[in-house]
Amino acid sequence: MFTPLIRVILIIACFVMAILFYLREDYINTGLTILAAGLFGYGYFRYGTVYAAFQQLKKENTNKAEKLISKVRNPNNLSKQQKSYYHFTTGIIASEKNEFDVAKSELTKALEIGLRTKNDTSIVLLNLANIEYERKELSSAKEYLNKLKDYELKPLVKSEMDKLTEKINVAQHDI
Repeated sequence: MFTPLIRVILIIACFVMAILFYLREDYINTGLTILAAGLFGYGYFRYGTVYAAFQQLKKENTNKAEKLISKVRNPNNLSKQQKSYYHFTTGIIASEKNEFDVAKSELTKALEIGLRTKNDTSIVLLNLANIEYERKELSSAKEYLNKLKDYELKPLVKSEMDKLTEKINVAQHDI
């Protein structure tokens, strides 16, 4: 949730406080502030800026989401859940840029790892169907839409699915 800069500032502040507590011979608070610094460092490597980027993506602020997700240096060090949302966010950003091969790869990885909510999974499936439609792979797009029917969809996802289904039907009829 914190950006790397804020985490570094918090870690430095914790170490400064630890030194002050040590000079006062307050060893309990010294240990606690060093522990807090360690937790901020752990959070940096384990969670990165994925949550903040995902929140920006929800607000449709793709540029800020891209900047935040690019700060994750090594996604393999992320926790399983954060890794899936890293791929989710990266895939959606690539889709927005019309980089469909990258988007499909990233969104597929997010599905394989597993997302926290069924709504997020349905959004990924809808985006994969849309990518396949854009790539003119209509049968594959229909497969993703069929998988999507197994989920209880929110109204927005349902309306987008209906629109895409109609587009696919029109495209198949034209062929």
